[in-house]
Formats: sequence, C-alpha cells, structure tokens
Amino acid sequence: MLPFAHHMGVELFGREFSPHGTFQHVCAFGVVGLILALAVYGGWTLAMKAMEQVRARRGG
Repeated sequence: MLPFAHHMGVELFGREFSPHGTFQHVCAFGVVGLILALAVYGGWTLAMKAMEQVRARRGG
C-alpha cells in the first residue's frame, strides 16, 4: 500500500494537497524521489567521511 500513500492529503503552506491528474502525480513523485536521492547521497557521503577518519586514525 505504500505506493498509494501519496493519495493521503498533506498540508503545504496551510493548504491541503493531494495529487490529482498525471502532472501532479509526476511532480509529487519527482519531489519525493529527489528527497530520497539526496538522503541516500548524504548517507553515502557521511559513511565515506567516517571511513576516511577511521583509516586516518589507524595510520593506514
């Protein structure tokens, strides 16, 4: 049921938004995809920085 969760209304700037029509669905999925991609990229970057710190402390 997670793919259909976007049909739940969310409040944006004091107004309820629930996508209707193809264009609004594309925009909603695009925004969610961008947010997820940035979160994954940020997690990957933090993991790489942490691994660099561990390597630097070990002297290797």
